[in-house]
Amino acid sequence: MDNVWSRKVITMKTGYALAVLSLALVVPATADVITLSDGSKQMGLITENQPDAPTVKLRSSSGEIAIPRRKIARIDQEPKARSLMEIGDQFMAAGKAPEAMEQYKQSAALDKQNAEIAGKMRQAEAALGKQQELQTQKAASQTEEGMKKAVALAQQKKFDEAADLLKKLEPAANSPKLDDYRRLCSEFYTMWGTDRADHQDSAGAVEKFQVALRFAPDNDVAREQLTKVFDGDPTKLNEIANYYKDATKPEDRLKLAEALFKLKHYDLALPIYLELTTDPANSNQVTQDRIRLMFDMLHRQYATQGDYQKALATYQKFLEYSPKEDPTPIARYEYMIQASKTDQANPDARAALAKYAEERGLVSTAKKEYATILQAYPNNAAAKAGLMRYATAEMQEAVQLFTETQYLLAISKAQEVARDYAQFPEIVKQADELQTKASVEQQKVAKNKQEQATALAQRGDDYYNQALSYISYYTSSDRDTSKRVFSPKTEAIKYLQRALMAWKQALQIDPSLGAPTSYDLNSKIADATGKYAVLTNPNPPRLPFRDLNRSSRSDGSATGGL
Repeated sequence: MDNVWSRKVITMKTGYALAVLSLALVVPATADVITLSDGSKQMGLITENQPDAPTVKLRSSSGEIAIPRRKIARIDQEPKARSLMEIGDQFMAAGKAPEAMEQYKQSAALDKQNAEIAGKMRQAEAALGKQQELQTQKAASQTEEGMKKAVALAQQKKFDEAADLLKKLEPAANSPKLDDYRRLCSEFYTMWGTDRADHQDSAGAVEKFQVALRFAPDNDVAREQLTKVFDGDPTKLNEIANYYKDATKPEDRLKLAEALFKLKHYDLALPIYLELTTDPANSNQVTQDRIRLMFDMLHRQYATQGDYQKALATYQKFLEYSPKEDPTPIARYEYMIQASKTDQANPDARAALAKYAEERGLVSTAKKEYATILQAYPNNAAAKAGLMRYATAEMQEAVQLFTETQYLLAISKAQEVARDYAQFPEIVKQADELQTKASVEQQKVAKNKQEQATALAQRGDDYYNQALSYISYYTSSDRDTSKRVFSPKTEAIKYLQRALMAWKQALQIDPSLGAPTSYDLNSKIADATGKYAVLTNPNPPRLPFRDLNRSSRSDGSATGGL
């Protein structure tokens, strides 16, 4: 049939022309048609038809062909939208819905209001859906069969072959087998990791367990096995800490804290331990010892770095956690903070700083600071008055020993005062006079050496017991926090000094009193000297060594000794 859209209309009467056009609109049209000389026809979309070209190119569902012009008897062309739709029909007839849909879309773009094209697109879409459904079912069936084969390979410990197979089987995101696939992969890598662990390949085991958890984060078996491998390999502490950094379960938080503790990241581990101790199940002796050690290490660390504010805050929290700890660092850090604010070139400001130390019981620090100021500024009234307070107090102690008829001890104390406060002539004079008086009185009451030594040893015991009573009060959680020059700590120091003087005098007179079968003075002196060093040291004593890496029994009690 002649294509009315491609002919030239010869001048006719208007009515006749309109009638022809109306008729053409209702005649079904097809694609472009090339009729050959032998009567055969080629249908599709003419893509190239230059008058001077030897060929005419036609595209159909079979592809594009070039037809020699000399073999063509006739060419009938339709609108391009109609030809594209025809090619789509050809693809549909061949069962190629995706290709048909592409042609229909191009046709619809050229003829947007064509209901016929829209209908064909719906048919192609339905065919596509059915094809995809069949493909999905086929792929799921293939995946299921492949998974069964992978399981069989894993059971034969052919892990590499199974892994290669599983990689090839990975289903699409919309596959109904995706969840089953991921679960199987997680179980497979857990099996593989366990095999690596059995062969002492900790690195390989860790890698496989981590892959298992990526496929299924809720795989508790893989998680437990991974933890066992980590625990058995001290080089994996960083991996443990990183692995559990976002953990929320108490048991996992504890693993994180333990890893951080062993890595000595105390600032990170301590808050977690404190958080966990609110649960009785996690509050045992090992945990408490670790917390005490971390507090002790942290405040020293901050002090070493010069951050006394942080050191002070840390130690205050330490006392809240363990009220019976030594309070000395509080005073020391307060003093260091105050020192950082003090003009060291101003003797009055330095004297005020020494008084600050004196009020907080830092006796040796205050005495040393007063003496240092007086060396540079001999006329500084505040420093002179401060050091004089100590000189007077110690001279009074020597007088008290004389009053108690402890003449040998009074002599020893007076000698000490004269030596330590030589810058004060009046104090030195008093000390010398007391030594003379004590020597005279000692001669009057002199007994045999053994009796004198025994009496001194017994007196030393009395002084030592008094010192212990003050130490007990000093370390009590019910402490007097008021600032004063002579605190229980100061009294304890004083009586320890007296005990040491008495015992040393006794040993000097009768060395046999040092034997364990006698008064055992050598051991007593060593013990008292240690306590004296602790009380007079401006820095707190380190906590005793404890085996803090031991495990805990299932009943919560610690194993191993301190």
